Amino acid sequence: MGERKLIFYDDARHYHYYIYDPPMTLAQATATVDAVAGTGVDTFVWGPGLGPTVFYESQKADVFAEHIDIIGDVASWRAYENSMDLINRGLDPMVLMLERAHQLGMDFMPSFRLTHSSDPNAVDNAHNWRFKIDHPEWVLKGDSKEDSRRNSFNWIYPEVRQERFEILEEAVNKYDLDGVELDLTFDPYFFESYEVEANMGILTSFLKDLRKMCEHASVKKNRNISIGARILPSLKANNDAGFDLVKWVELELLDFLVPNVYSHIPIDPNFKFDWVLDICAKKSVKVYPALGSVIGANRESYAGLEHYRATAAAYWDRGVDGLYIPWFPWPIESEHRQILREIGDVDVISEKSKRYYVAPKHEANMRFGHESYLPLELITGVKANNQSVKIYIAEKSKFSKVNLIIKLKESTFRDEMEIVVNGKACKFDETNYTPLGFTHALIEIPLDRNSLVNGDNQIGVGILSRPEKLTGTVVLEEVEISIAYPNATI
Repeated sequence: MGERKLIFYDDARHYHYYIYDPPMTLAQATATVDAVAGTGVDTFVWGPGLGPTVFYESQKADVFAEHIDIIGDVASWRAYENSMDLINRGLDPMVLMLERAHQLGMDFMPSFRLTHSSDPNAVDNAHNWRFKIDHPEWVLKGDSKEDSRRNSFNWIYPEVRQERFEILEEAVNKYDLDGVELDLTFDPYFFESYEVEANMGILTSFLKDLRKMCEHASVKKNRNISIGARILPSLKANNDAGFDLVKWVELELLDFLVPNVYSHIPIDPNFKFDWVLDICAKKSVKVYPALGSVIGANRESYAGLEHYRATAAAYWDRGVDGLYIPWFPWPIESEHRQILREIGDVDVISEKSKRYYVAPKHEANMRFGHESYLPLELITGVKANNQSVKIYIAEKSKFSKVNLIIKLKESTFRDEMEIVVNGKACKFDETNYTPLGFTHALIEIPLDRNSLVNGDNQIGVGILSRPEKLTGTVVLEEVEISIAYPNATI
């Protein structure tokens, strides 16, 4: 495989092993690979289980849920039965997936989580495994019962690191993989909070050993085995977790990095990954930022084709090496295949309709440094230029039509309001203002195409005064810019 441009991730659980009643047919076993065949996807990443447990035949890792006799939920039961049925039929699921990916012209690599926060005392939990249950003395205690790091393994113990390493070593040497990915963003807790600084070298040493092992296997198999990692969205968050990214890149211990958020995964043209580009600029380490999949603060809907075009255009414009697609809905429909056909090629999407979207804040992501401007409380009496958000737009051709769409909470058209784009006031009237129920309103304003710039655009909203007796705070909840081109197909 040549240079990677579009990587597709399938977590193997929610849209695959959890949904098919056993026994799986062979077509079902490789359905997620087949679903993206013939698109722009050149690399298929498979999350083969929960990390500590797997869906394939292994001598080093437990098969998912094999440590319990009774499984209490149907999804976990399906995953266990489907895995064991294929294995007992002599059909290793990892082999099925990688061979099918290779037949269809895609590189294949599994993605392994290095931590998981299952409680060792929960012996009947399908998400647990024998090694965790047998060694509660090696788990993190956390600062409180609510601390998210509780019950993840503490990596100061060599035995913990060895268990993870042997699973990776087995996979690299047993299967004809094109690489392995380390998912560092799921439960990114490897040390007690007070231990991190003193143990920054532990994961670096782990990666050195992994690199050496993969290089040896590459020579033996006569195929390059890449190492990648999903990382947190800010340098501080990675340092706080014990990930010495600057040193990892300096030593070229990884072949690619995937800046990523995990809990809430918004489509976000503004995603701040430029710091990753900066540290990788003079090294061979590639940067493949993850595009999100959802719209709204509470996953109200999945992003559509025009959102993906816009976000991909913004990422390409900022100099990424490729794109990473996690968390598509299942089944993959025609619109999703069209997304995958288009977004890996900047020339294909350059003159097609797009919707640039400002992702809202989400507490789970903010903990790790993911930034957002919304929602924004609009203080009455403050002018628009002093209450603004930025939205990254990557349009170098002359588009014919552009609309600004904003959603407000607790507004009325009787508010004295101003809206500015890059410092220039917009004209709007009642025809642009649509009440949505009794709490929200949508404002859609046609803009002069020359009012936008390639790069960051500043959108300001000011509530200069409110009707008598109305004192509630207006909240700016959503901002989008839609772009259309003459004679362009959707």
